[in-house]
Amino acid sequence: MRITTAMKAKNRKEIPNSVLTRLWARSAGRCAYTGCNEVLWEDILTRRNYNQAYIAHIIAAEPDGPRGDDILSPKLCQDYENLMLLCDRHHRLIDRVDVAGHPPNRLYEMKLAHEDRMDRLTGIQENKKSQIILYLANVGPQTPALSNDIACETITPAYYPASSRAIDLAYRNSVNRDHDPAYWQIEEHNLINQYKEKVAPLCSDGSTAHFSIFAFAPQPLLIKLGALLGDAHAMDIYQRHRQPPSWKWQLPTETVIYRVIPPAEDLPTVALNISLSARINNDRIYKTLGANCSIWTITIDSPNLHFVRSPTQLAAFRQIARSVYDEVNFKYGQPTPLHVFPAMPNSLAIEFGRSRLPKVDVPLVVYDNNKETDGFSKALTIN
Repeated sequence: MRITTAMKAKNRKEIPNSVLTRLWARSAGRCAYTGCNEVLWEDILTRRNYNQAYIAHIIAAEPDGPRGDDILSPKLCQDYENLMLLCDRHHRLIDRVDVAGHPPNRLYEMKLAHEDRMDRLTGIQENKKSQIILYLANVGPQTPALSNDIACETITPAYYPASSRAIDLAYRNSVNRDHDPAYWQIEEHNLINQYKEKVAPLCSDGSTAHFSIFAFAPQPLLIKLGALLGDAHAMDIYQRHRQPPSWKWQLPTETVIYRVIPPAEDLPTVALNISLSARINNDRIYKTLGANCSIWTITIDSPNLHFVRSPTQLAAFRQIARSVYDEVNFKYGQPTPLHVFPAMPNSLAIEFGRSRLPKVDVPLVVYDNNKETDGFSKALTIN
């Protein structure tokens, strides 16, 4: 039934305006069918304002209607709990095309889930706006993808998007791969310019109080992104989880304790072995830098790709990273670069870059591991 008309052909009781108003409000003027969410007060193409909503009965208003019942139909025909706000397409689907596939319990679940989601979204406070930042770059043969919709869904209900579109820092449609000689220079140059143009103004004018960061790229670029973002502004860094596939934070399955292993002696060249998502054998670092090298190590008991499950693990890593920066600063001083060999989850790579204090910390020379280049090779310098 259209919300603007009353079906009187069978002497059906008219739904009170108070019930219709409540249904519109609780549904936020959107289709309640799972996965649809279509706006029902305007045409999506022309933006003309007009009502295209349908009121769907879960238990039909008439006993001989879809999901009708001799007792419940007359009893529930005006009941708010028995009504859904739907678009034309899904109204036809549940009442004509696939009635059997839409039993009452399934429709009740859709209604409750949609209205609960609208309650949570409209209940978010004004100071909970967050500007979403996306950064994707080719990783080996892979070209990662992430939609604005997924990012928006991930940050709610803790925050809601400050704008309808995320800030995208990616070098779109790049054909460069991380084993190409020019890859690092091109990608770093793009990242710096995109940050200066799109993010830095929001930080300097105070218009944005919080950022939400979604990034999937080679680790040297993620460390560079973190260094650009810094720690002067409030932000949440998100991690892509493989199981289950999601960007939402999961409950930690085990306690993770980060360990710092200092070198046995202080030698002129200093390196940092970050063995968190996999173990890096120090021999590979000696192969790159030579034997006259002191190696610090940050690791956990069982390095793996999946251990980062919550923001508390990021906060703990920041403290550990900061302690290593302080130790290296104290022992070596600013002129000595820290050679970084990373194997860690993406979110921690960003946090490692954020933890660096540009005015006081040693420069970073960051290396990338690539089988196409036979091991670790220098990617970029952060100074």
